[in-house]
Amino acid sequence: MDNPDTVREIEQFMDYLVQAGVYCKEDELESVYHREMQVFLLDPSDRVTVADKTAFINMFKAKRDAGELPLNGWKKIHHIVANENSALVIFSRKNNLAGQEQLLKLAIDLVYEDGRWQVTREVIFLEPALPGSS
Repeated sequence: MDNPDTVREIEQFMDYLVQAGVYCKEDELESVYHREMQVFLLDPSDRVTVADKTAFINMFKAKRDAGELPLNGWKKIHHIVANENSALVIFSRKNNLAGQEQLLKLAIDLVYEDGRWQVTREVIFLEPALPGSS
C-alpha cells in the first residue's frame, strides 16, 4: 500500500515540476529530470516523437526565447502509485507543446535517486486542440 507521506511528497514534487516547466527554470529542470530521461509524445495524428533530457529542456528554452512563456500551469492528478524509491503519476495538463493549447494526458515514472525525486520517463498523449485556441 502507498505511504500517504510519500504520496504527499510526490504531489509537492509535481507542483514543483510543473512550475519549473511553466517558467523554464533551467536549473530546476536539470535537477528534476534524470540524466537518462526519455519523453514519448503521441500526437493526435498518431505520430510518436521521442526526446531525451537535453532535447526536452531545449524545447522549453526555445519557447522562452520566442516569448511564449509562461505556459499554462493547470494540472489535475488522477492517480499516484508510489513506494520509497519509485512512483508512477497519471495526470492531465493544458499546455502548448505543439503550437496550440491542447489537453495533455501524461504518465510519468519517477525514481528517488541522489536524495531527490527525478523524472525517468514521460509518456504524453496530446489531445486535439482545445476550442478557442490559436
